[in-house]
Amino acid sequence: MSKLFIFGDSILKGVTYSENVGKYKLCKPDYSALEKQGYEVINLSKMGATISYCEKILKEEIKEYDEDNIVLIEYGGNDCDYRWSEISNSPETPHSAATPHTEFEDKYKGCVEYAKSMGAKVFVSNLVPLESDRYMDWISRGLNYDVILNWLGDKNMLYRWHESYSRIIEKLSQKLGAKLIDLRSVFLTTHSFGDLICKDGIHPTEDGHRLICDTVTNAVLSNA
Repeated sequence: MSKLFIFGDSILKGVTYSENVGKYKLCKPDYSALEKQGYEVINLSKMGATISYCEKILKEEIKEYDEDNIVLIEYGGNDCDYRWSEISNSPETPHSAATPHTEFEDKYKGCVEYAKSMGAKVFVSNLVPLESDRYMDWISRGLNYDVILNWLGDKNMLYRWHESYSRIIEKLSQKLGAKLIDLRSVFLTTHSFGDLICKDGIHPTEDGHRLICDTVTNAVLSNA
């Protein structure tokens, strides 16, 4: 039996925001279509995880060479994030993303190469796009909105910065021969994009998560 190991953050874990209860909840990803085709799906995604977490857990979970293994890697949304409270309080001092570009690229490359060296077929996912207006409102809650906006330059900088990490993943996919699951395009080309992203501007709604599961399932089955 082939095993699909999913290494990701809250996006592939299935985290969404419920406005009814005012907090995050988990809608368990549905990979039953893969399971019916004989795949064992092992979802090791974790909310808040970065590529550094992948470095650690990947080597703990994939210890033996096995050509039946499939590895899906999805990180970047937390890596590109900032400590917004620090920016709000002290915008004039230097601030760095959780994982700067070069470090992100190097660690992501190492994870892909390690999985390939263990015989696995490797997929990588680019980033589900964020919705700038909602995300700006979300990150500035209880903080100085105008200070953060001035530091950014404009709200769409949130989108562009997030996309810059997605572009790194896409380039690594080509360079390293890892299959790209293009979640970004699937979301961007839908006419109901606003219904697929939560109030926080970054997590998918339940409909968004269904779209993710369908896209991942189709990608795995078409490249089996």
